[in-house]
Amino acid sequence: MGILKATAGTLLIDGRDAFEERVEVKRLIGFLPDEPVFYSYLSGSEVLRLSAAMHGLNVGGAMTRLAPMIAKLRLAADINNYAEDYSRGMKKKLGLLLAMLHSPKLLVLDEPTNGLDVESTHLFYDIISEISQQGTTVLFSTHLMDHVTKLCSHAVIINEGTLVANGSLEELRSAFGFTDVEDIFLKLTARPPQS
Repeated sequence: MGILKATAGTLLIDGRDAFEERVEVKRLIGFLPDEPVFYSYLSGSEVLRLSAAMHGLNVGGAMTRLAPMIAKLRLAADINNYAEDYSRGMKKKLGLLLAMLHSPKLLVLDEPTNGLDVESTHLFYDIISEISQQGTTVLFSTHLMDHVTKLCSHAVIINEGTLVANGSLEELRSAFGFTDVEDIFLKLTARPPQS
């Protein structure tokens, strides 16, 4: 947000221009990158505390609020260990906690289940469902169409940088004549055979 200026169009988040009002917009967004990276000398708890302080939150209150989610994500036993030493899945979980720390209105997740085991993936499903029911908009990128089917009300399909479809899952199913979202995706992103 605010790093690249669009060559055309405008991106509004909660009525604010994502480039012109980027500081305010960043306060509204939580972001989980595909590969979260943390300071090598901080524990998971210290990473959360530092981020809470940087957001201007009451650090103790933020940690108290996150405690049930830390436990739910099975991170309680490791939260005081160096975050750099976490497995990929544990880093994803810590990254998700960081993204949700300030109760954002929009949560942007890039391939959020990469590196998660089956149990953790289902925990992720539960958390995303809870967050969306509380009014947070969740936008995530994935190549796993079963995630889209289980979690999403709407989908956007992009092929080689071009928007090829968007709408509710029911609208997409009706428009393309498939019940399986993966079939729609494959139809719209099919590449011609190479000769």
